[in-house]
Amino acid sequence: MQKRGKSLKLKREEQQVKSLAQVFERRGVCVRREKLSRGHSYRVRSGDCELEGEKHVFLDRRLPTDQQIAVLVDYLCDFNFDLNTKELEPLSTGTRSLLSARSAI
Repeated sequence: MQKRGKSLKLKREEQQVKSLAQVFERRGVCVRREKLSRGHSYRVRSGDCELEGEKHVFLDRRLPTDQQIAVLVDYLCDFNFDLNTKELEPLSTGTRSLLSARSAI
C-alpha cells in the first residue's frame, strides 16, 4: 500500500514538472531534462543558458522530482513569467504555494 502511494506521488510530481516545462516552452524557453555530466572533481548542476539565440533551462534528471519542481519555480520567478489562470490550474497547491512564496521575495 505504501509503495502504491509513493508511486502515485511520483506520478503527480512528474506531471507538475511537465506542466511547468510547458509554461516555459510557451514563452520560447526550452526545458531540457538530461542526466548532466558529473566528474571526479566537478558536478554539473541545473541551470540556464542561451544557445544559438535560444534560451534553455537544463534540468538534471537525476534530481528528485520535488527538487526539479523547485528549480523550475525559481526560474519562473527569475524570468518574471506571470502565469495565467489556465497555466495555474494543473499545478498542485504545493507548487502554487512554492511559486507564491518565491515570487514574494
